[in-house]
Amino acid sequence: MNIRVHTLTISIYDRDAAFRPVGELLHQFGSEILLRVGYPMPDRNIAIIFLILKMTTDDLGAMTGKLGQIPSVSVKANTLKV
Repeated sequence: MNIRVHTLTISIYDRDAAFRPVGELLHQFGSEILLRVGYPMPDRNIAIIFLILKMTTDDLGAMTGKLGQIPSVSVKANTLKV
């Protein structure tokens, strides 16, 4: 598999419940994360995390699949055409 560059947007709708599992999962893929930007909105108990990743599409699928199984988490991925 070819290693490609991807963007990933993670929307968290319940920070209290999803903060720890999302953080632990991102830690597992830490070596493949080039950029991580988070925007917490504590007054609404939501957060948005934007990632730039360098990994295979198989690894991206595994990561997004695991994130998507966490309640109150939504994930959108995009592969750059470079």
